Order: sequence, then C-alpha cells, then structure tokens
Amino acid sequence: MSKIMVLVRASSGPAAEAVRESVMARIEAQARTYALAHPEVTGLVLSHVVKPLAEDDPLVSLVAVWGEQVDRDDLLAHLVPSDLRAESALTATAARCSEIVFRRVRGFAGEGSPWTIKLAGTALRRDDFEPDAFFEYWTNVHAPIGGHLPGIGGYVVTRALDDGLGEESADAIIEQWYPDEQSFNDAQSTEMAQAAWNDVGNYAKTVGTAFWLMTESVVVEPPATGPGTLEV
Repeated sequence: MSKIMVLVRASSGPAAEAVRESVMARIEAQARTYALAHPEVTGLVLSHVVKPLAEDDPLVSLVAVWGEQVDRDDLLAHLVPSDLRAESALTATAARCSEIVFRRVRGFAGEGSPWTIKLAGTALRRDDFEPDAFFEYWTNVHAPIGGHLPGIGGYVVTRALDDGLGEESADAIIEQWYPDEQSFNDAQSTEMAQAAWNDVGNYAKTVGTAFWLMTESVVVEPPATGPGTLEV
C-alpha cells in the first residue's frame, strides 16, 4: 500500500508553538475536505505535536496519507494552501513511503483510544550504510532490542522512497504508541530502552534527528496491517 508522509513546519522554532495552536484546526479541516473529494484516499491520520523533545523545534504537524493514486503535489496544495503558508510562514514537504510494521497499530493516539500519546521521530542512516542495509539492520537487530518495551501499542517505521521529508533529509519516520505520557516515560527508563538507544549509533546517525510526542486525529481509518514482524 502506497503511503505519503507530509511534514508541516513553522519558519522558526520559538514561534512554532503559537503557530501550532492557530493553524491545526484549519489543516485538519482541509484534510477532511480533501478526503471527501478523493476516494482514492484509503487512510488519513493527522499527528499534532504535543511536546517536541528538543527546544525550538519547528514541526507543526505530521500527516500520513494512504492510497495508490494520491497525487503528492495536489495533496500538499490542499492540506496547506498557499494563503495559509503565507499567513503563518509555513513550509510543507512530502515523501512517498513504504511501511515496515514491527508491531501492529492497535489504535491511534486520539480521544477515546487506549493509546493517548505517540512518539514520532526522524531517522538518518550512517554514511557507511546503504539504504537496504540500514533497514535490514533495523529489522533484524535494532527492532528486536527495543520493540518489546512495556506499554507499547504499535511500532511502525515509514521508509522514505525519495528525499521529500524536508530539511532533515531523513531516511525514515519512526512511530511508537503508548497509553499515556507517563507510560512512555516509564518505558524509557528501562534497561531495554537504554540498550536500544545505545544501539542506534551502530547503524544510524545520532545527531540531526528530531523527536516529538503527539496526539492524532483519524480522518480516514487506514488499512489494517496484520501482525508485525515482532509478533509472528
């Protein structure tokens, strides 16, 4: 199943929080209008930044859109139209992607879900790793180390198939779902999580990445993934 990831950013970090509050409702309204007009969209989820894990982070929203015939440029123009970009000094980039599911998503981090928070972040491969080798290491070595953290309700890596993820030139977006922020913090304090963080440098860059805690709005329920590689 084809997937497009859209990253919407403010022009400067310190202003991002105010921009998030002022534009997210409009971006969500645009997404709902777009989904209604485009039956080829088989899934659409908006992620709202609750807490960036680095100061002055410019990300406003992360949008995932599933569908085989979705036009990326048309999608960007509808989600973040030119007048909204000009008014709020926003930039929007998008990449065509594929998914690697380590643990199936058992519910998105929205109202009424048992999973109320999501960790998302960018990943960049080390220069000495070719893309396929990078994702093979992640699948066979790294994911088994950190993929069984307590409380985790889904673990997905979205692999960028082009360079559209924007200024970080990220190779992937990682997403993990948790019942709440305390559960996330508790998981991160375990020896298993520390071992996973210690392994990152064995295949990925440890600088230049960004991480966020997010909530989600489901506009169109995405296709079910089935069991992940750590569940079979």
